[in-house]
Parts: sequence; structure tokens; C-alpha cells
Amino acid sequence: DLLHWKNEGLAIKPTTPYENDGCFSGSAYVKDNVLYLVYTGNTKDDYGRMVEYQMLAAMDQEGRIGKDAKPIIYPQSGYTGHQRDPHIFYEKGKYHILLGAQNENHEGRLLLFSSRHIRDGWKLMGELTIEGYPSFGYMYECPDIQKVGRQWLLLFSPQGLHEKGDLTTNSYQSVYFIGDLDLENLKFIPKGEMKLLDYGFDFYAPQCAFQKEYRDKAVLEGWFGCSDCCYPPTDEEGWANMQTLPRMLSIEGGRLKQRPAKALKALRKDVVFEAFEGSIRTNRLFGRMPSACVMDLENPSDSDIRLNLFAKNLERGFEISYNASTKTVACDRTDMVHVVNPEYGSRREVVLDEPLKRMEIFVDHSTVEVFINDETVMSSRIFPTASEHSVRMSGRDINLKISLADTTVNDDFVLFRR
Repeated sequence: DLLHWKNEGLAIKPTTPYENDGCFSGSAYVKDNVLYLVYTGNTKDDYGRMVEYQMLAAMDQEGRIGKDAKPIIYPQSGYTGHQRDPHIFYEKGKYHILLGAQNENHEGRLLLFSSRHIRDGWKLMGELTIEGYPSFGYMYECPDIQKVGRQWLLLFSPQGLHEKGDLTTNSYQSVYFIGDLDLENLKFIPKGEMKLLDYGFDFYAPQCAFQKEYRDKAVLEGWFGCSDCCYPPTDEEGWANMQTLPRMLSIEGGRLKQRPAKALKALRKDVVFEAFEGSIRTNRLFGRMPSACVMDLENPSDSDIRLNLFAKNLERGFEISYNASTKTVACDRTDMVHVVNPEYGSRREVVLDEPLKRMEIFVDHSTVEVFINDETVMSSRIFPTASEHSVRMSGRDINLKISLADTTVNDDFVLFRR
């Protein structure tokens, strides 16, 4: 249901010479009740040079996973060792893999492979180009392409973008295009500009799940972190951040809509605070911020809003604000005790196309995910100390409900089962 999760143990670990430095990310495809997993085998030779192979594993309905001994795609000439993150999809009678790569001029590229079969026969068709956009820096990571209704959605995470305002605020970005896919000519034709998938601090390498339940939607999760950034509390404990909540993507009126997965409605448990038209009806918070909660906010009169989460004394804590005159939503973690990656700034802003009407804010100890007007999302990591426990809010005529969040993960944190 995309809400309740159980740790089933380690699925894939390095066992072949083609993955001696790790099993890197990829994607999956279901056929004949078998879940095929394509992923990158990362290797390093005796001189420390990286070489990457595209590998295949398959899981049956009982959860048993078997790995093919050899790669389905070997390293391609004309490119550096950076060739990774295969995304598999089916279109026009063939299977296709979209792969992020770097050419020998150190320019990011998207490679397209095709085959009649999943397990073998993969051939490089060439580079998939994006009409009107000759370059996106020095590497494309985690490419993904989805048919959402009648339109195509192309997502990827470019590294080394030149300065483009909000598009290059973080160390690396996750961007998308809406448009048409021309497989015969290896071309993606955008309908509109490149846009960010997330305007917060910490969102990278998103991927959509394989699913057939919805023809007009896609289900997406991102990595709750950014490459080349430091997250001391998790780094010190040996973790590489976490996953975001699942999002439902749809294209409506030529615009990408992002909403929390439907099942997340069940996250909401006891209501501890409620205000209607600016008047408090229920208050069991007593000024103390819950470590895990869902905040539902409506702004019918389009007024300025300020929410201060995990504040200490009169400091701002993690501040979410809305300026009605400029239609700007901002997230600011300047006043947190643990300021994470300040070299990339401690404030993020997004100017909305329409006035703010609705926010859904999901808080889970060290994460804040803000869904705005069913369209824009801002995802941020925070690490509040014990002294940062206050919550404050202001806004004329707003409707605000705060519900405690249910526990949905069954995980004893055992990675290896013997």
C-alpha cells in the first residue's frame, strides 16, 4: 500500500567480479510474475579506475532472488567509466534501457539500449537527445522515463549544471521535462522548460516504480539526501540517508502534479491541534513540537503564514513561511543548532504560479516534506536537539490541523540474515 513496510533483509550484494566495488542503483520490470531487477555493478581495477557494468537479477513470487553471472550490458567505448543507473521500460514491441553516461569530453549523456528480450540481446541504439538542450553538465544520474496518460515524463539528475538560479542551488539537482518521445530518431521533444522536481534542500536521484494500476499516474520516491553533502548524524552511524515518502505524479493541463500517495492519509492518528479561520478549537500540543506528525493547512483568505517547527526559545527553528504578495513559499533552517551543509545556503524559496491554498506537511524526526497546492514539493533534512522542541504558528483565517503520525515501518535493522 506504499505505507506499511517490513525489512525483508538484504536483497542483492556483490558476489561477481563485475561488482567488486558495489551494487549500484537501477530499476525493475515485472513480466510473467517475475520481478526483473536491472542494476549497475560498480568495479575498480588495480589502479583505482572505475568500470561499470549493467547487471540483471530476478525475484520470483516467493521472494527468492537469483542473479545472472554476467552483465547484460558491458561498458561502451567512447565513454568514461561513468555508465550507470539503468532504467528499463517497454514501448513499441521492445524493451529499452535508458542509461546515464559521460562521454570522453566529460559531458553528460543519455544512452538508449533496446532488446526483444529482458535477459539478452541488448544493443546500443545511440544517445537520446533532448531537443533544444545540447548539454546538462558532466554527468546524468538516475534517468527515468514514464508515459503518464498520453504524455511522456523524462526525469534525471544532472551533475555540473551551469548557474540557472533556483535550478542550481543544491550540490546537484533532480529535473524533469514533459513532452513527446521519438524513439525512431532518439529524441525527446519537450513541451515547456526544464523544471525541478523538488525545491527543498535534500532530494536527489528519484525513480518511479513499475506499476500497472494507474495509466495516468506514476509513483515516485527520491533519495532523501544529496551527493557530496554531509549529514553528520547519519554519516557517523554508517547510513546513506533514507527514502522520501512516495508521491503520485500526474500531468494535468500540461503541468506536473505531485501528491502524497493515497495510503498516506492513514498516517494521521490523534488530532492534537486544530484551528479554524484562525481560531483555536483544539490544543493538546502545549507549545511542544511532535517529533512525527502530519500538518494539514488551508489558506482560504490568501494571507501571510509562518510556521516555526523545532524552535528553541524565541529562535525560528525550521521555518516554513508564505508571502502572499509575492506568492513565495520559503523553508529556512538558518537558526537550527545543527546547520547542515551551510555552503549551499540555509534557505530555499519557490514562487508559486497560483496563491497558496493548501499544504500537507509530513514531519518524521529528521525529515520535513512540504506538499504545496498538490503540485510543488520541498524536502529537507533537519537534526533538532533536545532543546529544540517548540512550535509556533501565525496566519490570519488559516485552517490548520496537526495529527500525530502512525508508525508504519517494521524494521529490526538486520541487514544480513544467515
